[in-house]
Amino acid sequence: MKSDSSARNDRHRTRRKLIYVRSLSEIPDFKSDDEIAAWYQTHSTVLIQDQLETLPAKVGGKLRDRMSSRQRTTGSLRKHPDLSRSA
Repeated sequence: MKSDSSARNDRHRTRRKLIYVRSLSEIPDFKSDDEIAAWYQTHSTVLIQDQLETLPAKVGGKLRDRMSSRQRTTGSLRKHPDLSRSA
């Protein structure tokens, strides 16, 4: 294995600089999930997070199957895990 600085550079990809979105109008209308993913690889909405709409999460596919099987084996998932912890 190399011991010089080039060995460290091989392991770490260079990080691209993000473009910070400053208004909702800068977010385009996307036609596919692939377009969304590609856009968010180069853009950050951290400056306008409080302006974005909150949507409920949906569970489907493999994750739904895993959750269902876990509920069957453990009885049911706790609704408020923080409330049932002992101090």
